Amino acid sequence: MRKNILVLGILIAFGAPPLHAQTASTSLAGNYLPSVLATSPAHRDSLMEMLKGKPGLPFWVRALVRQPRYVALASEEVSVKDRRMQLFRACEPRTCETSWIRVLYSEDGKRALLYISDAKLGIKIFGDPTPEELAFLTR
Repeated sequence: MRKNILVLGILIAFGAPPLHAQTASTSLAGNYLPSVLATSPAHRDSLMEMLKGKPGLPFWVRALVRQPRYVALASEEVSVKDRRMQLFRACEPRTCETSWIRVLYSEDGKRALLYISDAKLGIKIFGDPTPEELAFLTR
């Protein structure tokens, strides 16, 4: 134990980067929508631009960015026509079976596609997905 502390002290003293910062993950899987929206301007801006001024959205969807009060599952990396994309799933707490969304992002987060299913407001699709992209949003 004492030896480990000494080695860690030497690494810090000589300016070694923290161990967790040595490898940056480029995986599009295992991320959570609230965290990605909070840290990625590209993801946040593309989603907000798409939703801006759209009528008939569930309240929790309209508030995705500013009030992240929803259940979010870990993202999944999908390949659409040989392009890496990131698929998120989220739903309204206590009503997940009747009010949920799927968001599909391009690898860089600059293009967002949204599928909303809500028992009261119906199904809405935003972002003009291709047939291949729509297949991932609706599955």
